[in-house]
Amino acid sequence: MQLNNANLELISQTAHTPEYDRSQVTCGIMHMSIGGFHRSHQAVYVDNVLAKGHSNWGICAIGLMPQDKDNIEKLQQQDNLYTVLERSAEADTARIVGSIIETMHAPSSPEAVLNRLADDNIKILSLTVTEKGYCFDSNQDLDQSNAFIQEDLANLSVPKTALGYIVSALKNRKDQSQSPFTVMSCDNLPGNGHLTQKLVLQFAELVDPELATWIQENVSFPNSMVDRITPVTTNEIVETIKAKFQIEDAWPVVCEDYIQWILEDNFCNGKPPFEEAGVQVIVDVDPYEKMKVRLLNGSHSALAYLSYLKGYRNVDKAMADPLIKNFVRSYMDQDITPTIPEVPGINLDEYKDKLIERFANPAISDQVQRLAEDGSQKIPISILPCIASQLENGGSTKFATLALAGWFRYLTAVDEELKPIEIKDPLSEKLIASAKLDTKTPLHLLGITEIFGTHLPLNDNFVKDLASSMNQIKQDGVEKSLEEALN
Repeated sequence: MQLNNANLELISQTAHTPEYDRSQVTCGIMHMSIGGFHRSHQAVYVDNVLAKGHSNWGICAIGLMPQDKDNIEKLQQQDNLYTVLERSAEADTARIVGSIIETMHAPSSPEAVLNRLADDNIKILSLTVTEKGYCFDSNQDLDQSNAFIQEDLANLSVPKTALGYIVSALKNRKDQSQSPFTVMSCDNLPGNGHLTQKLVLQFAELVDPELATWIQENVSFPNSMVDRITPVTTNEIVETIKAKFQIEDAWPVVCEDYIQWILEDNFCNGKPPFEEAGVQVIVDVDPYEKMKVRLLNGSHSALAYLSYLKGYRNVDKAMADPLIKNFVRSYMDQDITPTIPEVPGINLDEYKDKLIERFANPAISDQVQRLAEDGSQKIPISILPCIASQLENGGSTKFATLALAGWFRYLTAVDEELKPIEIKDPLSEKLIASAKLDTKTPLHLLGITEIFGTHLPLNDNFVKDLASSMNQIKQDGVEKSLEEALN
């Protein structure tokens, strides 16, 4: 049965459907950019808000990239409805989410997006643009050398970047004496609200210092911690939903049954009653962010490269290997946990137990390749801060160093069976070229300052240990390297 508004009553026999009249919902949130994670996470929470009767908080979702057009058209053909296939070890459940009321493709009509952002009813602009979408350099300052940033600064009326849209839209609101919207980052970045604010202000300062001052004084940038493992949607998922639930959905999303959102209570123009939908709205998100980004995201990266080299393509299969599983837990316990501040209400041992269980979920069977993508953007945020902290305090970096060595070996673009690896990373050309030059010591890779900065490569003991791990993987392979690290 085709997924659309007209068929919702029939679809409700096999799936959970929206418990509200979508025709009465207006948009209070605009979101950049539409993808799997937003649709499995924030849009689900907003769906819960709408079900409580708060009908002014629908979502207008924006595709920022040219390649988003096809998926946006798929959503529009089914009235912007989509299926969330939630998978646990026990069962699959299907939920039709109706909170995305409108969709727009920014590259096709940037003026229309800016006009929509000028609507006073839009109170929040949220973001899931991934690390690379923020256009920052190794110091987490605005990368003014970025070609898209330069284009936006030259022509702010036709922006291409998320920062360009934010600053252009806020400028329009200031010029029209309108209230601003809250900018709510939902990406896996420590201090994501603070970072977004800094980058927006640096961009705005280049446009108009008075605008930067107005943003500083009037716009809120709440920090948040978001969590739900959401693999890439495959054709197999589309067919499973059709066979199991009799729903024809051109662009569903698949995810685990675990979900968490911790959000700072910092909004300048109102917010939905997120608490009613299961969001934890608190004063200080920082310890939760550090915990999640370092333990979950860092462990994801650490296991991805070694698992891929060892021949695994699915995370649950890798976690069934005792060497990989024990490596991940040892990395968590010895190299990460000492760097995490006290997290109110959280037992870290129980949290780590749950992470291991989630990674190993066979119903999700997440893709190792997905975790391995964009290492140059993820590792400086999730792994390198742990290494720096441990080096400063005399703690263990053994497993983090082995994870980095695994990444460096992965960047040679062939696995241990000499099969080619497709490196998906904004810096792929530079990374591959450097990895092939670093036959014995990692000097070329560590010399990429936008990843490693200038301080860490000067630590002789760290460089020596990293070179040793690299050479061991090269000579003995991943399996023996893991065995030795765990002994």
